[in-house]
Amino acid sequence: MRISPVVIVGAGIIGLAHAITAREHGHDVVVFERDGRALGASVRNFGTLWPIGCVPGAERAQALFGIERWAHLSEEAGFWMGRQGSLSLAYREEAWAVLQEFRDGVDDCTLLDADAVLRRFPAANPRGLRGAIYSAAEAVVHPASTLAALADYARRRGITIHFGTPVVKVHDEAVETSDGRRVPFQHLVIAAGDEMRLLFPEALAAAHVQRCRLQMMRTVPQPAAFDMGAVFVSDLTLCHYPAFKDCPSTPLLRARLERELPHHCDWGVHVIAAQHDDRTLTLGDSHEYGLDFDPDSHEGVEQLILDALGDFVDLPDPRIASRWHGVYLKSTVGETQVVLHPRERVTMVTAMGGLGMTLSWGLAARTVEGWRS
Repeated sequence: MRISPVVIVGAGIIGLAHAITAREHGHDVVVFERDGRALGASVRNFGTLWPIGCVPGAERAQALFGIERWAHLSEEAGFWMGRQGSLSLAYREEAWAVLQEFRDGVDDCTLLDADAVLRRFPAANPRGLRGAIYSAAEAVVHPASTLAALADYARRRGITIHFGTPVVKVHDEAVETSDGRRVPFQHLVIAAGDEMRLLFPEALAAAHVQRCRLQMMRTVPQPAAFDMGAVFVSDLTLCHYPAFKDCPSTPLLRARLERELPHHCDWGVHVIAAQHDDRTLTLGDSHEYGLDFDPDSHEGVEQLILDALGDFVDLPDPRIASRWHGVYLKSTVGETQVVLHPRERVTMVTAMGGLGMTLSWGLAARTVEGWRS
């Protein structure tokens, strides 16, 4: 039995996750996307599904739920998903201490000394290596092709998607599109990322979020014999994700990094290296905050990323094939998920801090199940 109509604004990952989940619960669903295809943060990221970055407890459980949803949908919708796991490498003694402290609080990660790391992951830079944590939970998708496949899957499930159709106004029980249509809803989900500020700017401003720009890049395909075997991160990343913030040694590591790598810290550089099925590596990123941004890329920031990469990955072919920017919303108070209800039956939702792909399915399940209460 079909139940109340649902309108989704935004065909990025959070919007499509809500659309597919709502359809699975029997709702009629219409999605409006302002661009001709998803072009926002959902297609400008690493494609990493990242439970290792989530705080142990409810958020990590939500991330692991998301991984299983991704695995199921990769079969149903026909997109590539590499269940590679992650390798968090430590080169400073403070970073090694953080990993040991983190391992004490989780059951599904393996602490490896330097020799064990190099036996299993020869792409790791051996110079100064103290050890690593390996987690099997993490995975990688290719963002652009995955979002396209999910949109096709949604349509096959009976979801209507209107690309190139901005929603310009929200009325009490209907949305108005740029071409003058009024579409009624029982539930409205606004998952438009950075563009959410155009519909309910006061509600978004009160949520303590800010715009953040990233610099990203992708290498040329690596030689056929080169397989990293996991998504690699290192010392800088341990100070970025909330999973590590409560480790006693994290402030010590941050202080050392600020002394030794001040320019990296000023630009919010932490480096992820994720290998895709075409043998390219997606690399990044930096974090620049503000209301608007210089349209130019910063060559110096790119070099900071590449320098940090060389500290923990021995890459056969470091040539860069493409570069791009991403802009997303980030909390100023450390939240990774924001759910707002600016009006009755209206939900604004985003996941931040590089965890949108990871947390999207759990967010969608929580939203849709909440409609029954």
